[in-house]
Amino acid sequence: MILKSIFIGNAEEAYINEEFQEGLNIISSNDNNKGKTIVIQGMMYCLGNRPIFPASFPYENYYYILYLECNGELIKICRRGESYVIKQKDEYSVFDNTAEFKRYWNKRIEKLPIILKDNVKKIVDPELLIQVFFVGQDKKLTSDIVNSGYYKKVDFYKLLYSLDGLDTTTDTIEDIEEVKKKINKLKNEKGKLLKENKILKESNIALEYLSATNDRLALESTLKEVEKIKNKLLILKKERNSAISRRTKNEMTLKELRSLNRTMKSGQIACLDCGSNHIAYESADTEFSFDISTVEMRKQILESIKEKVDIYSEEITRLTSEINMCQKELDACISAEDIPLDALLIMSQELTDSKDADERLKEIDADLNGLNEQLETKDAISKDVMKRQQSLLESIVSEMNRFYKSVDLDGKDEYKDIFTIRGKTYSGSEATEFHMSKMFAFQKKLNHKYPIVIDSFRAEDLSTDREERALNMFKEISNQIILTTTLKSEEENKYYGREEINNIDFSSHNTNKMLSESYVEKFILVANEMLVSIEG
Repeated sequence: MILKSIFIGNAEEAYINEEFQEGLNIISSNDNNKGKTIVIQGMMYCLGNRPIFPASFPYENYYYILYLECNGELIKICRRGESYVIKQKDEYSVFDNTAEFKRYWNKRIEKLPIILKDNVKKIVDPELLIQVFFVGQDKKLTSDIVNSGYYKKVDFYKLLYSLDGLDTTTDTIEDIEEVKKKINKLKNEKGKLLKENKILKESNIALEYLSATNDRLALESTLKEVEKIKNKLLILKKERNSAISRRTKNEMTLKELRSLNRTMKSGQIACLDCGSNHIAYESADTEFSFDISTVEMRKQILESIKEKVDIYSEEITRLTSEINMCQKELDACISAEDIPLDALLIMSQELTDSKDADERLKEIDADLNGLNEQLETKDAISKDVMKRQQSLLESIVSEMNRFYKSVDLDGKDEYKDIFTIRGKTYSGSEATEFHMSKMFAFQKKLNHKYPIVIDSFRAEDLSTDREERALNMFKEISNQIILTTTLKSEEENKYYGREEINNIDFSSHNTNKMLSESYVEKFILVANEMLVSIEG
């Protein structure tokens, strides 16, 4: 992926930068507050990241348009608020939120990592994925992920495994425990059938309910399992209801637009309030407005909404399948512990006659053989997956240490993990080295194609010697690299004339006023191409 151009603005002021290239790009300035972070955050914002702009910048007032190249294809993304417009080839798509945006990306541009979150399979959100290749100027935590809340460190580990091709969507440990439970229940049933006349002297599931202590423990275990499945069901049903609601709204919009299309063939639509024959389609939060008075524009919007309907339909089908499977698990869990009936059978000794018992024993033996084979397979898979996960993390940390030792020749530390423990948080130049080493190691070991973006990469007085060694290490990577830095007065023209560096100088920008009227005309043309009508 190559980030090519960024456009930020509205009808009053704008900023445009089309200077980014493949390889190493360094945005520099002779002072702070020249707009470097706004440009970097604007790019990440268009990729679906949470807005983390400088507090003094009113980001909500502007549109952001990013041109990028992915798999040799130029893709244009416009974002404002939670709404997106994407132009891919000659097709336009409009999305009302980041969830729609990421599903489109996963379906039409490239597959995104999938992780198990709250026991449910989930396409990872951009705000977590971006942390594999982006380090912002602020919130440079070394002991945790950025914006830890919904996502935790464990989710980031799962993301790394998924990017490496390791399946993290199946909890193999819980699978193994479930198979063991089935085996134990079958063995208990077999014991009851073999010794039906001495059943009260045997240890089995039914006897758990004849002992007050065992009854409580068995009941607690069952309730815990039921609660877990119920929680998963609630999450899945909530997601499905949301998808159904959004699909329905888009279907209604489709119906209205198609009706409008038919009406316009036989007559002219006019606004009853003002008499205008210009009809607009607005995004859900009214951030974007599209003039659909022309046949071509209506066609583009119709195709975009149909795409959203299809995406939600696929999501509903997937969620329904998971809900059905989950419901079966719940039914099996409840029916397997039919306490009153089982206890009554024991007390009355109304067991299956010998013939039925013999047939059932054969079935149980066959089931046990199959389950034992499953157990061996799942156990082997679980151990293999865990081993590969551990191996991946160790290789990443090893690569981090190689970077660190190559950059900081006097460094005495040794990284143990991709995060520091809470009691040991790096700061200053040590934190800068730590984050650079992670970005380097992630690319080297995961072989991802995303650009590596580090805002303020020389923060906290990273020495010139260490900087040069870091840049030499990054030469091992073929990905696009975008770094920003503020130069001291004695460092003026530091990157000028270096063939391996595309130096983008922001020194001429007005402090705290990067946007200006001079870019507005071109910005409006670019926005119009994205079907965005910007009004003053």
